[in-house]
Amino acid sequence: MVQVRLPIHHQPSALRTSAGCLAFLGLAPAVAAGLLVWARSHDPVARLVAPALGVLAMLCFCSWPIMRWYMRRNGSLVTATVGFGPDGFRQPLEDKTTLVLPWEDVRRFDFRGGQPDDRVALAVSLVDEEAIRNLNPDCRHKSEDGFILSSAMAREEAEKASAAIERYRPGLVRWTSKNVRRGGFGVPNPVRRLVKRWSADQARTLVRAEQASAGRLFVLWAAWLAVIADFVAPACYDIPPEIPLPVALAIWVLLYLTRYRGDAGEFVLTADAVTWRPDEGDPVRVRRGDLARLTTAPAGKKSTRHYVSVHAVLRRGEDRPLAAKVSPGAAKNVRRLVVGAPPTPITRGAT
Repeated sequence: MVQVRLPIHHQPSALRTSAGCLAFLGLAPAVAAGLLVWARSHDPVARLVAPALGVLAMLCFCSWPIMRWYMRRNGSLVTATVGFGPDGFRQPLEDKTTLVLPWEDVRRFDFRGGQPDDRVALAVSLVDEEAIRNLNPDCRHKSEDGFILSSAMAREEAEKASAAIERYRPGLVRWTSKNVRRGGFGVPNPVRRLVKRWSADQARTLVRAEQASAGRLFVLWAAWLAVIADFVAPACYDIPPEIPLPVALAIWVLLYLTRYRGDAGEFVLTADAVTWRPDEGDPVRVRRGDLARLTTAPAGKKSTRHYVSVHAVLRRGEDRPLAAKVSPGAAKNVRRLVVGAPPTPITRGAT
């Protein structure tokens, strides 16, 4: 039997609910701390409890960014070890038992490349509705390819799973890809992605669209430090009780109004291409051999937050849009990396 690490798929609605709960759990102790300092600023107990509540609020507010970072790194918050064996697809359950999906119940396994961070989505389609009883309840999210087993498998794990399925039941595997619009080659075309590993000379650099500039990062850190100090200071200094809560609320409103509202996605830079991969939609890829330079243009302003669009100017003079609305910090970083790493020369006749 071949064992594979499978990041479990999370429904977007469930993730939004979790984010909302964390925001509420952070806001509640923050408001409680502010009211406590406001009403009983000279009480020694209040001076001890208010900073503790402020720290708790800070932990709740930081939990969601940490969870997002963990999901980008590992593909999911929960990773299960599943197996492919002679009897079928083996799935562990919460009660420590194993549920087996027989090969006879499977119509096809679909591996879809082109996901962020070069990950692979995996779905299984079944022969009939009764076969769903042999599928883990956590994997019963329906999609156009079947039931989603994972939306962010590591490519190495996907290749291992594909090889194991072909070994035990040939013909059940299908590899597909998102449509890729290749800069300089006209209209979008469906492209079948080859299963291969990244070699050492194809190292990737990822730049998230919401990446902040150095100046904005300084403002963000200063704002959060000001919120913490706003609740801690009354315990150490003689500050009027009516000051901390309004100051904290003003900072939170400012951070909310100036949050990132551009396109979600990332730039992927390799030795031979620059690719824009949106979280929703098809990637846009431009070969470095066709690229003359990257340019940016203003793409609007919202609540003091500026956005830019990124364009690829090809060597024959054509202008190809990459990303429509990203942060200036991300665009600046991508341009710096492209200028600092010239394209790899192409050898005629090489394969």
